[in-house]
Amino acid sequence: MNKKLMAIASVLICAMFLVSGCGSTDKGTNFNDLPSPDGKVIAHLSTSNVALHLLFGSSSPLAGDATLEKTVADFTAAAKAEGASKVRIVQSKKTALWYIFPPVSFFVTPVITNVAGDAVA
Repeated sequence: MNKKLMAIASVLICAMFLVSGCGSTDKGTNFNDLPSPDGKVIAHLSTSNVALHLLFGSSSPLAGDATLEKTVADFTAAAKAEGASKVRIVQSKKTALWYIFPPVSFFVTPVITNVAGDAVA
């Protein structure tokens, strides 16, 4: 039984390393011709980063980088690629999944950070 548990834990740790360092940006552009107080909105963007961090997700990145700093940088780069001259960030969220595979995830924690907002012309 102990060997089986160790094998499962090893597979889970390997899987966490494989999916860490991933990032994606989703885009919504249909505003039904409604303007924004800040100008013409090009797109609503939502950028997410997934990584492994140390110690309940509060410490430094181990594999990938899901810090708020990096996610905001990815968000603004995506807005710039859409042709925006300004951005309006409407929400950000960091989720540390320390509870998912205890006790391993207490020390090596999957972290998901999301930043969403508008790319404004």
